Amino acid sequence: MDDYPEDDTGGIKDLRDAAERGKKATQELDAMKREMAFLKAGVDTDTKAGQLLYKAYDGELETDLLRAEAAELGILREASAPVREMSDDSDRQATQERRALAENTVPPENQTESPYDAGHREFKAMMDAGRPKEDSAATFIHTVLEAAGGADPDSRVLTDR
Repeated sequence: MDDYPEDDTGGIKDLRDAAERGKKATQELDAMKREMAFLKAGVDTDTKAGQLLYKAYDGELETDLLRAEAAELGILREASAPVREMSDDSDRQATQERRALAENTVPPENQTESPYDAGHREFKAMMDAGRPKEDSAATFIHTVLEAAGGADPDSRVLTDR
């Protein structure tokens, strides 16, 4: 005689699925905590050395400890970067980044939803896809500014206030 009724087997599967989702959520939370700790410490993870430190560091995720490690390696982000003359390479890179952001937006003339709503939707989609917050915010701003500019600006963006 079975100790478990037949309909309980689905319950066990549901519990296993929930446990797996919980495990994944915990891993994602740990990864986000790690990324936030490195950001708060000012570690420049855009450099190769910063990426290596991010992957290899196994100490406590305390801001001061991370900052000390990054300072020793010379990979701290500067609080306020000095204004410098942009090189042709920097100009090209900035132009490419703007184009890449523009490719992900809907032109104002093709929008039926508010530019603010469209920008927010794109921001949320990028965040959900794991893109950096700065890139996601830049896409939002680009969407709104595109709607405000041009020969036929969107009246929902421009006001006389």
